[in-house]
Amino acid sequence: MKIEENLLRIAPFEGLTLTASDLLDEQVYHRSGLHRHNLYLHGHGIVQGLQVELEQRKKRYVALIQAGFGVTRTGQQVLLPEAVGVPLEVPKKDGEYMLWIFHVESADERHLRPVFDTSETRPARIRESVAPRMHPVDEEQADAVALCRINVRLGRMVQVLLPVPRAGRQERAAESYLKPRVVEFIRVNKKIQTNLFRTALLGELGLSALAFNSALVSSEFLLIEEGTSDRVLYRAAGSLINYAHDFYNPLPKTINRIERFKEFVRRVNAEVPGPDQANEIWLRWFDKFERLLQPLGKISEELEKTVEAQR
Repeated sequence: MKIEENLLRIAPFEGLTLTASDLLDEQVYHRSGLHRHNLYLHGHGIVQGLQVELEQRKKRYVALIQAGFGVTRTGQQVLLPEAVGVPLEVPKKDGEYMLWIFHVESADERHLRPVFDTSETRPARIRESVAPRMHPVDEEQADAVALCRINVRLGRMVQVLLPVPRAGRQERAAESYLKPRVVEFIRVNKKIQTNLFRTALLGELGLSALAFNSALVSSEFLLIEEGTSDRVLYRAAGSLINYAHDFYNPLPKTINRIERFKEFVRRVNAEVPGPDQANEIWLRWFDKFERLLQPLGKISEELEKTVEAQR
């Protein structure tokens, strides 16, 4: 339903003969006001839930969509009351696609009513529901909420971990893929520090070790808040990389993995965007931040095996 700039409502008076068109206009007026409220106060996109996980079952792909709520680009509310598994057909043409959840309206045949002075019956209720569908990423869908990007190549489908629009006063990342990556970076680095504190190595570092530990703890508290915005997550990741650079580079040679990791941190730290840079630039940098998680995990595993010998 298109949101009109100037809304029109019924002006009732004694003796007015109401028609079906009048009742429809009254519904449109109230619905348009609600849609206008949703769109201009909260924006469009995912409000809660609606996370997607793409699975391959035998030769079929299934999108597991969690229950949730969203707002379309026209302000229409979209509710998925429970998690569903949606089979996806692989498009014939390679490229990037978007999985959307559409607002759907249909006549409810369970509520048939007679038409006055005829033998005909018609549905007297409209049922609102939702339907997931996939379209090329460059096709905007006004009456739907974007759920996730999917890359199609040579008959295979791969979920692309890029943020989709989120409704709210600010971009919220509490349920997006960004936050778990920052949380994992904090967790693994705290584990590495715990192992190194069991040796004499960190005793020689002093301030940089304490500063990094404090940054990890303070960032952990910052991310407890569920309304954490994407912008805050980007800035927190940039700050943590700066502290990680100051922590890892002075470390005495312990294991080869840490020596190789130092160079990775130097490069990522040198490319941290400025505070005035757009979210798109921060997102491209965040991909480099995310790639540090795998070598960090390997360092943590190796320290678990070797730290006792270094006491």
